[in-house]
Amino acid sequence: MTEPRHILLVDDEAIAIMALEHGLMDEGFRVTTAFNGQEALKLWQDESFDALVTDLRMPVMAGDELIRNLRSEEPGLPVVVVSGYATGEISEKLKVSFSDPIAIMPKPVRVEEISDALKRMLAIAPGA
Repeated sequence: MTEPRHILLVDDEAIAIMALEHGLMDEGFRVTTAFNGQEALKLWQDESFDALVTDLRMPVMAGDELIRNLRSEEPGLPVVVVSGYATGEISEKLKVSFSDPIAIMPKPVRVEEISDALKRMLAIAPGA
């Protein structure tokens, strides 16, 4: 059996992060959480991750700055942005700023939508 894919989940809302963490674990992912971009960067230095799921607006370091930092080290890192601010205009700016693989989803979002996007980007067979 293969190791579960390791996801770095970053959100400053405790309830959101707990719900997403448990949901993604139920979907078969290994999940490590951080409450802001700076905390996520520290975790990134010590661990290996297969993908990033992040909010946009957070204290200390915003999600777009976190993506820029991580993509400078790993350009093909799969990213799912989950944000209450992921409006059409902001989504378009993110798509222009960051190349694929990236998925942008407005809150509220279902865990299954995030899981499906991650599986697609990580080329995990459906139902795996």
